[in-house]
Amino acid sequence: MNRNLQAIILAAGKSTRFNTKQSKLTEKICGQEMILYPTKLLASLGIATTVVVGYQREIVESLIRKNHGERVKFVHQKEQIGTGHALLCTQELWDKKHILILNGDVPLINSDLINSLYQKHIKENAQVTFVTAHNIDPSLSAYGRVVQEGNKIKIIEAKDDKEERKEHCCINAGIYLINKDFLQTAIHELEKSKVTGELYITDLIHNASDKGLKVETVSTSFDIIRGINTLQELWAVEQIKRSELIKYWMDKGIRFYAAQNNHIDLNVTIGAGTSIGASVQLYGSTKIGNNCVIEAFSILENAVIEDHANIKSHSVVKDAIIKNKSIIGPFAHVHSDTIVSTQANIGNFVEVKKSEVGANTKIKHLSYIGDAQIGNDVNIGAGTITCNFNGLTKEKTKIEDNVCIGSNNSLIAPICIGKDACTAAGSVITRDVPADALAIARAHQINKEEYSKKLKQPAFYGAKKVHNDTTTV
Repeated sequence: MNRNLQAIILAAGKSTRFNTKQSKLTEKICGQEMILYPTKLLASLGIATTVVVGYQREIVESLIRKNHGERVKFVHQKEQIGTGHALLCTQELWDKKHILILNGDVPLINSDLINSLYQKHIKENAQVTFVTAHNIDPSLSAYGRVVQEGNKIKIIEAKDDKEERKEHCCINAGIYLINKDFLQTAIHELEKSKVTGELYITDLIHNASDKGLKVETVSTSFDIIRGINTLQELWAVEQIKRSELIKYWMDKGIRFYAAQNNHIDLNVTIGAGTSIGASVQLYGSTKIGNNCVIEAFSILENAVIEDHANIKSHSVVKDAIIKNKSIIGPFAHVHSDTIVSTQANIGNFVEVKKSEVGANTKIKHLSYIGDAQIGNDVNIGAGTITCNFNGLTKEKTKIEDNVCIGSNNSLIAPICIGKDACTAAGSVITRDVPADALAIARAHQINKEEYSKKLKQPAFYGAKKVHNDTTTV
């Protein structure tokens, strides 16, 4: 197929119905930009591709080049005056026998549809073969209607359709396969619409049919060819794509407890035996191992969760590695190139950033650990803070194996707590602590007998009159 077929993707429109002032083609669907769905599909089939760009073309081109290098060609449609004109702009690049044309906003199309279209086109020796679907939803009035009368077939664009055509529920998907020899001539025979002043690709079907040339159709499910012109349609397509992904992972042995509330991106991977709780969000290139538990309302982004790990509810793990059998949360935040080693425990309301946490280490309550290297079998008490920022630079805290950090400690970096050392609760540690030492850094306690009673007496504060007759302490 790829030897005599090339593709043209139409991606020059202004996305006016989105009302975002941004190209809809850069909007993400399950973590991948809309335009990359058709470009990656065609790349996987080995089909040479040209993209017609216009509105915000620099952004669209940059995005495609980032993912495809120089393998995709671009043509600039300086003035957007219809799909027919967009196709005409690419004429100099037609070098294959058949031209596949599709829009850039159809992210649900698949290789089966492209193969079926090609096989039908070749088998029937057609000049034009295009994809249709059936849908009677009146809200889909933007789709052109396929009208067949006797041996003649044509597509009536919605903007030009002045008649009530409820009986015509066959719609045009905007995906065409056209013989180049026919297209070379017919493209110059297109006439501007009297309503919009645009040139339409759809008139090529009418042209071929009127000349008695062979025109074929391939019918498919409407969901596969859904286009996106509004944010509501974007939402509907993402729901479908997300459902496909969740069904795929269910078949691989993953339990979703409330699949209708989960979000999962395209590049997420999940191991067998893992369970995903309600409202869990899985973003980017997150990789989850076997037999993990991801509890409700947790968010994972570009995270690596190894086998048998447990991410408890309402936790956020981003750009971090959580190793085997570790426990994170609930209400924990682990991020920014952090590594949590085997069987470690990061507990309630603990934030860990740019740090390494050793095996069997416990940081269970209300702590902030930033820019730290923590050894194995360390216990860090509640309320501990690594004070890593001096106002100009970030400094490192190093805690060696088997250390016990008392509750409510402030560790002023740069600092090193030696192996098997301890720090007393309530300490502000400003100097290195040697191995096996106990560090105590807090004010000496003084008890004043009977002093509490004095504090409760108004006379103790020396109340006095001032010029405005108010009492001041």
